[in-house]
This record gives sequence, structure tokens and C-alpha cells, in this order.
Amino acid sequence: MLKIAVFNFKGGTGKTTTVLNLGACLAAAKRRVLLLDLDGQRTLSYGLRCDGEAPTTLDLLRGDEADPLPTPTKYLALLPGDIGLFQLQADHDLFTPALAAYDDRYDLALLDCPPGLNVASTQALLTSDRILIPIVGEPAALKGLSEAVQLIRGDRPDVPIDVVRCRYKSQLVMAKQADELLEAGSTELGYTLLKTVIPENVSVAEAIAPQLPVIDYAPRSTGAKAYKHLAKECLALWPTLTNVSK
Repeated sequence: MLKIAVFNFKGGTGKTTTVLNLGACLAAAKRRVLLLDLDGQRTLSYGLRCDGEAPTTLDLLRGDEADPLPTPTKYLALLPGDIGLFQLQADHDLFTPALAAYDDRYDLALLDCPPGLNVASTQALLTSDRILIPIVGEPAALKGLSEAVQLIRGDRPDVPIDVVRCRYKSQLVMAKQADELLEAGSTELGYTLLKTVIPENVSVAEAIAPQLPVIDYAPRSTGAKAYKHLAKECLALWPTLTNVSK
């Protein structure tokens, strides 16, 4: 099972939205996908109609039995978040032994990290095989990206890092400036800047109300098409998913 931590210091970058919709698109490609909500705010859990359900990721990390919950999307399962994650403490690796039980059940786990750097996100960064950083395409956001990459590299110098631009507004001059800086940063900092960009799209925002992935809520929208393209790019980039039997 490939483990991907989806992380950014900053909130509002499309991190949880990306976990939900990328996960759904990978599931639509018949990959068995497990989503883990590591945020005590539980937005991902709400978006998949599982907020308040048990077992949770906190149960998993405490060593309790935690069978992931099915979602309305075939091949997509979720361990919901828990407000107790705000108080999570650890002096050893919780994630590696906890996730080992799912190795044969799922092809991929997407770990939805909270903003900032708490115990859950730190442990997710240390245990994951790759790290995906969603970023808003604005020059001001790039400082946080540089700090995040350097922090990760301090403990995981060789871990692959992928950066995806979300809430993208191509008509803005600053978006083009940010693109240039991100391209330069990919060489300097050693991350992969994904070709797919996720545009600012009302359908992606609206899909949270009916608690559906955008590919189910508005399959013809630009947001749905972008997340499908992102899933296709990730399937090609993440080798262990390329040859999974369908």
C-alpha cells in the first residue's frame, strides 16, 4: 500500500478537497483507496457523510480495532477524524504498525494532514512513501512552500515531494508569476511540480453541501475534469499504482 501524506502548513490551499476528490478519481480508476482524516476539524469526514461515525483514525492510532468505513464511492473507504486528535501525544512511531494491517486491502492511502505541524501531521510525514503539497498559485504562498519542503527534507532527505496548484486563477498576473517561481523552486528544492492545475471552480465548492465528490456532483465541470486529469497524472507518476491489477 502506497502511503501519501497530503500536507501544507497553511490552511485554505485545497488540501482536504484534493484528498477527497483525488481519492474518488483514483477509486473510479479501480484503485482501492483508503482516506485517513487526521484533522480534528473533520472536514473530510463531513464531505463523505461520515462525520461522527466510528471507528476513527484516533482509534487506529491508539491500537484499537479500526475497520475503515465504506463511502458512497466504490473502492473508496475512510477512517473519519476525531476531535481528540488535537490532543494526540506520541513518543514513538504510531502510523507504521497501525497501517500495516491494511497493506493487502488497499492500493493507496491518502493521509489528510491538518494545517500546521502537530503530532498527527508530523508522524504522517515521517511514515509516508511520498508527500503531496497542494498550494494556491500566488507568490505570497511560496514562502510557506519553501519552508515546508526544507522542514521535510531535514528528516526525510530522499522522500519524493509532489506539488499541485489548486484554486488556480489563470487570468491573474500573479498566477503566472507564481508559476515561474514554482518552476524555479522545483529545481532548487527538488520537488516535482505537477502539470495538472486545479482551477477555482464553483462546482468543487458546492459539492461539499450534498457531501459528494465533484465527479459525482458535477461530472462535466472544469473541477471534475481537472481532478480526473490529476488522478491520471498521479497514476503515471506513482509507480506502485501503475501496474495494479484492475
